[in-house]
Amino acid sequence: MTPIIENLLVIQDDDLRIMKFERELADIPHRKAAMDSLLDERRQAVLAAKDESKARQADIKKSELEIESARGKIRKFREQQMQLKSNKEFRAMDDEISGVEKSIRKSEDGMLEIMESVDAALKMVRQRETELKNEEDSLKHEIQSIEHRAEDIKGELGHVKEHRAALAAKVDVVRLRQYERLFTNKHDKVLVAVENSTCGGCHMKLPPYICHEAKRQTTVVACDFCGRMLY
Repeated sequence: MTPIIENLLVIQDDDLRIMKFERELADIPHRKAAMDSLLDERRQAVLAAKDESKARQADIKKSELEIESARGKIRKFREQQMQLKSNKEFRAMDDEISGVEKSIRKSEDGMLEIMESVDAALKMVRQRETELKNEEDSLKHEIQSIEHRAEDIKGELGHVKEHRAALAAKVDVVRLRQYERLFTNKHDKVLVAVENSTCGGCHMKLPPYICHEAKRQTTVVACDFCGRMLY
């Protein structure tokens, strides 16, 4: 194998590692954003549970006021009843009082149901808060891990770029530019082996003379179909 091809193969390995590292670094903000979005969902769930609890508590307060108002009506009816002179009027007032008492019992029954829903709502608040706390703890550790990984990648990336630059200085400028143009377009291996008379990149059948030149390695030849450099 010629020194040019040997060096280009190592440069290609470096470029593939550089591309992998840069993609991983570029993906980190998206991963963090996804975590923030998940936490926002958990926070919104907590707020929704708290709002539901407050609404149920407000319903209890409303029922209490309605019951107290109804009891006030009964006291007022009792006072008025004492001033009535006929049995007919007295019985009519009794009917009014019975109707109000019936509405009070109905309100009290409804308030019991609301109180049960308040308990359920408070339980849901505690559950949502626990979920949020667990998620925050888990994501905190994950974010720390991601940040440590980012620092490691930056260090490795720097070393690989230095190694690539040192090696590129030893390669013929024309061949290096040819390789770099191909790599920029393909974003993948552009220096590939001939395998069973086919291109190792596009896997198309190569003409015999191309296979022959690739094996001789006296010059760098290219695939007629995809343009990749062959060896």
